[in-house]
Amino acid sequence: MSKIDAEKYLRLNGRKLPIDRCLVADGYENELLTLALIIRRQPSDYLSFAFFMIDRHCLGIKNCMFNCNMPAWEVEGLIESSTEQVGEMKEVSPVYFHNLIYGALDYAESIGFAPEKNFKRAEYLLNPELVDEGIDDIEFGMDGKPFYISGPDDNVRMILHTLNRTVGEGNYDYTYASSQA
Repeated sequence: MSKIDAEKYLRLNGRKLPIDRCLVADGYENELLTLALIIRRQPSDYLSFAFFMIDRHCLGIKNCMFNCNMPAWEVEGLIESSTEQVGEMKEVSPVYFHNLIYGALDYAESIGFAPEKNFKRAEYLLNPELVDEGIDDIEFGMDGKPFYISGPDDNVRMILHTLNRTVGEGNYDYTYASSQA
């Protein structure tokens, strides 16, 4: 299915499909980046899914990808591949999953960062109505302020400028990734 067809299908049906599973990388609480995956089951028994790379400490939704009409074995292969890269994926409740995604999104937007461009399309698989007061139990930022670690594809100058403008110099922490030092 082409990207345009997948987007149209998900826009029309994504939130109506029953949630099959919600997964996050185990141990994410101690990591800067978290890989999260939502899988929804289509009437045909094929699956629709969206992966999100989440930065809870600063940038919010850094990356995402989505697709539909995938056989279960192919989605399982994606999960196995992800497990090799980030470690075990553990199942979480749909409510917790949505609190994590939308909490990171809200935190990043509050300090001046928009989600990655594909988020608007991948969001068709999310249901913001599942967010509850548990969102307040998840830490965003680090020790009460943004913590930015530069990534290889980041525009560091722009990100630091945004942080200086929105929270003020000295009101965030940052470090450069070793490849950029």
